[in-house]
Amino acid sequence: MRKRQHPDNYEESRNYVVDELALNGGLWPVRMGRIKAGPEHRFPQRMIDYYALHFVINGKIRHLYGDQHIEVSKGDVFCAYPGVVYHHFIVPSDQPLDMIWLSIDGGQTPLLLEKAGFRPSAPHVSGVIGKELETSLVHLFSQQEDNSSRRQVELIAAIYRIFGLMIPQNSADESDAGPAGWIRRSIEYMNMHYTENINVQDVAAYISVHRAYFSKIFAEKTGMTPIQYLQKLRMERALQLLQQTRHSISEIALTLGYPDLYSFSRAFSKYYAASPSKLRELAANFGKDEVLQ
Repeated sequence: MRKRQHPDNYEESRNYVVDELALNGGLWPVRMGRIKAGPEHRFPQRMIDYYALHFVINGKIRHLYGDQHIEVSKGDVFCAYPGVVYHHFIVPSDQPLDMIWLSIDGGQTPLLLEKAGFRPSAPHVSGVIGKELETSLVHLFSQQEDNSSRRQVELIAAIYRIFGLMIPQNSADESDAGPAGWIRRSIEYMNMHYTENINVQDVAAYISVHRAYFSKIFAEKTGMTPIQYLQKLRMERALQLLQQTRHSISEIALTLGYPDLYSFSRAFSKYYAASPSKLRELAANFGKDEVLQ
């Protein structure tokens, strides 16, 4: 932890060293800090290789990057993106600057930022800091430094919570609108739950579209009905399990959501024109590439 304090100024920051568990996740902390200062304070010009969220609790600050500048006020959040040179200036106002900043990285970070309303071309969201978000930020920063695995999990969970408070409750991507959006969501749903014996009505209910209309539009857009798509997922997975594992055919049937061996074998034989046991035998003798030729 680094801490500097003056009657009119306060600055504290800490660096995080995360373990293998955190680095294998989608998001982890890099640094965090809080500053309270007047317009005489000078920030160094910087370029970072991670993402940094600046939460303005009070006062105003101006961010300069390239030929752009953004003034951020109380309740606003600014995101600094990696690989960009930034220069920050405190703007004189009735209140000194009180700002908490949080640096993060990880594969999920760009998407989380996008869902919260940040873009590289528009890295500023206004009026997002409510009482609950401010309390969460202050609590996060006030925690004692501790690199234990438990503390790191709690820290990452707290950062996800902060994103949850920034993402609008009724936010919906433009890509979710209309048939293109709900067909995409139906495919995501089927890809995740096809082994759970779901049917077309389950999928239609998930996307809140009438079953007949859903089936019609899905077939027009994808070239197959939802039933055929579910069958394709199950059969491709069945073939993979037959070729790559030693699970019994009954176990594979149950894994894919079939109620019994007979119903699975009948569906498999109709799809591949060969029984599960026959294709497993052929794969063992000739290799999987030759089986379906």
